[in-house]
Amino acid sequence: MNFDRLSRCLMLAALVSPAAVEAQGFGLNEIGSCALARGFATTSVPCNDPSEIYWNPASTTGLQGWGLYVGAAAVQVNGGFNEDSTGRSYPGDVPVKFPPHIFLNYTPKGAKWAVGIGSYVPYGLVSQWKPDFPGRFESQRASLSSDYIQPNFAYRFAPGWSVGGGPVFGFSHVELRQGIDLSTVPVPGGGGVTFGQLGIPAGTQFASASLKGNATAWGFNVGVHGKIGADWQVGARYLSELKFKYNNADVQFTQQLTNLTLAADNPLRRPAGTPIDAILSPQFAPNAPFSAGQSVNTQINHPQQLQAGIGYTGFTNTTLSVDYAWIDYSSFNSLNIDFNGPAGDAGLSRTLLENYKSSNSVRFGVEHAFAAGFRGRAGFDWIGSPAPDITVTPLLPDMNRRNYTIGIGLPIGASYTLDAGYLHVDTSGRRGRIVARTAGSPEEGETADQLNTGFYTLNANVFSLSLKVNF
Repeated sequence: MNFDRLSRCLMLAALVSPAAVEAQGFGLNEIGSCALARGFATTSVPCNDPSEIYWNPASTTGLQGWGLYVGAAAVQVNGGFNEDSTGRSYPGDVPVKFPPHIFLNYTPKGAKWAVGIGSYVPYGLVSQWKPDFPGRFESQRASLSSDYIQPNFAYRFAPGWSVGGGPVFGFSHVELRQGIDLSTVPVPGGGGVTFGQLGIPAGTQFASASLKGNATAWGFNVGVHGKIGADWQVGARYLSELKFKYNNADVQFTQQLTNLTLAADNPLRRPAGTPIDAILSPQFAPNAPFSAGQSVNTQINHPQQLQAGIGYTGFTNTTLSVDYAWIDYSSFNSLNIDFNGPAGDAGLSRTLLENYKSSNSVRFGVEHAFAAGFRGRAGFDWIGSPAPDITVTPLLPDMNRRNYTIGIGLPIGASYTLDAGYLHVDTSGRRGRIVARTAGSPEEGETADQLNTGFYTLNANVFSLSLKVNF
């Protein structure tokens, strides 16, 4: 039986995007509405809220007293696939997602130190396609959510200069669903003959596969922040790689009736009119390749990332900042998929070929303080895709992106501030494929021009709200 496409789905790492979410690779940036509105250029001149625990753990020494920052972003993705051979367009079917964030910080008055804790989602995506999508055998739906919890401690070791950081505990949950194409499957007892060779057309779905798994991992997040004179600030942060091992993830297979029959004089020498579904049903019996109760092991490394920036505050009531961010997706070069149970015994484990590279982005932000504490914000990002031309797939049709951001900060009394931000993701689209590429397969030696059979499009809108409470 053909497990290439199933195992491809399991990789999720680059998985699961919306037909892709806002950030490059499978990363998310929607951590704090102020940071989003400023184009995420906040490592040097922070947003003056506890989300600094993520954006620059060192800068929390500049906060005062107790602070709580809580909110979420609504991520709405529009995208699709235009197929070369038919000229048909297949829109994505991605639901709106709401990644949350919450941070608590305490900086005593006059103290050189600060302590806090935060929960945020730096990696996680959803991809989902409609039932008629020709790439559903690569991915029908994929969902990855990785929540990080970070205690933080920061210390000001010299006037204007601080360091900070803390351990990170990550919890990751993955869900995947895909179709299985009958035309690629060997006929049971057919001596290697596939159903496609019997005349079954490509794209005939006879089963679906689903996976659910959880994993945990440890890492750390550290930062440094400093002031140079009265008008300049600099900062940098480093979030380590977290290696999530999804051991014994549950795999379930469900047979779907094709209502097809064998023709006369077929190579199997079975009577004309024999239901193909009856030939297939033993493959779902106990101890068969598609039997119930199986599991799979795989590992998805959530990459290390580094961000550094410089900010200028010399203009009256105005802050300008620019950041550079690097995310090491090159660790996602290949992925081993190891099946347990009958599927593993049948030699159906696979190595998926991804060949990702590091991603780079440049981020610009501006904030202006108006009367009565009202703040206006805007930003722009350019993000380079880590995916090579040969790895643009239904799981993650990644491409270079341009982010445009805008937002406000609205004080509500003496202790509350409501931050709102809007982000629009714009792309030029990118050619990609809808078939799997695994080690040892014919596709391994093919070029992007040979594999890519259509054009992916993508844009997204993100709305973010956060409430800051000082007490």
